[in-house]
Amino acid sequence: MTGLREFASSLPQRQGRAFVFATSGLPAPRFGPMVRLLEYKGFEVADTFSCRGFDTWAPFKLVGGIRKGRPDITDLAAARAFAEKLKRTA
Repeated sequence: MTGLREFASSLPQRQGRAFVFATSGLPAPRFGPMVRLLEYKGFEVADTFSCRGFDTWAPFKLVGGIRKGRPDITDLAAARAFAEKLKRTA
């Protein structure tokens, strides 16, 4: 996520809408820091979304990763519904 934070930090001040979308092998990520950074850059954060995802971070790599098979069809349906909601509220 460091690369993503660096990218968001490099964005120029502007007005616009944004959303935060993530997968995670562990419990849902904390979106607060990214939302605050985007808002500081002048974006209105419309919404956030997360679902489980295959994770090979640090110790999980030793056991071949966790949450294999994720995101799955249910996660993808939830992501589609999230995108459709964003589109309706644009």
